[in-house]
Amino acid sequence: MRIQKKKIFLIIGLIALILVACSNTDGDLDNKWQLRQYQYADGSVERQDSIFYNFQKGSFSAICLLKNGGYQTFFGNYSLKGDKISIILLPESIEEENYALYMGWENGERTFTMEELTSSSLRLEYAGIHYIFRKY
Repeated sequence: MRIQKKKIFLIIGLIALILVACSNTDGDLDNKWQLRQYQYADGSVERQDSIFYNFQKGSFSAICLLKNGGYQTFFGNYSLKGDKISIILLPESIEEENYALYMGWENGERTFTMEELTSSSLRLEYAGIHYIFRKY
């Protein structure tokens, strides 16, 4: 009887560990997001469709489709604190050829204010510029 109880507790413990490991700690943010437009403080809008942000359990990547048909990926890490999302790119990403054109963040870092996050849309703000994404 004692052996069966131990087995039951072991099975319950393993199931609990699996559920915790598979949990989505950052909710709707953990996903691939396509940047659709920049909205500037003066009201102007710049449409965009070739930049994708990916968030997953603290890892970040930005995939940028290049004009020549290729793509460039920039890697980093992110952290959430309240409505702030801080992204720090890896040093190797900052040295990439297309970094200034597609990312251009000072010191490879940016802290956005998360204005909206739903299961289908993400809206970030930095220095008066609003970044509008859709779930991809």
